[in-house]
Amino acid sequence: MDGFLWYNSKLKLIIIFNSGESFMAEKTTYKTRQRDEILRFFTEHRDRCFSARDLIGQVDAGEATVFRALTTLTNEGKLKKFTGGSGESAQYQYNAAGCDLHIHLKCRRCGKLIHMDCPFMENILAHFRSEHAFTVDCGQTVIYGFCGDCTGENQEVHDHE
Repeated sequence: MDGFLWYNSKLKLIIIFNSGESFMAEKTTYKTRQRDEILRFFTEHRDRCFSARDLIGQVDAGEATVFRALTTLTNEGKLKKFTGGSGESAQYQYNAAGCDLHIHLKCRRCGKLIHMDCPFMENILAHFRSEHAFTVDCGQTVIYGFCGDCTGENQEVHDHE
């Protein structure tokens, strides 16, 4: 046998078989200008979620490059991936420190993502633990609805403060 190459994308592992010997090497993830631009876009829009289609035209990268970069950045933990129901596209958001410690509210109209860092949320999580013996995985929890900007209710909330 002259040799062959085997690549496992999930493990990012390359195994090269050559004349009965094998050599294993970890696949290198290349840092590209397009990937850096996509990450920069997300850091500049931390409170929003975007689909791959949303990014096309916003960044200087082709469709395939955008999809590959989103997968890589998600696997590296730099982006969070949210999947909705009803055939909706996956949405991505910059993964800020502490983002796994609270529930998110996501506006179905504008895509705004609100981080629920308030005492009321702690009460709800405590209720789930004590009354239902259930611990919520906050990093994976998104409540969908409409933000105050989209419903026109945001002014009323600020008027009461």
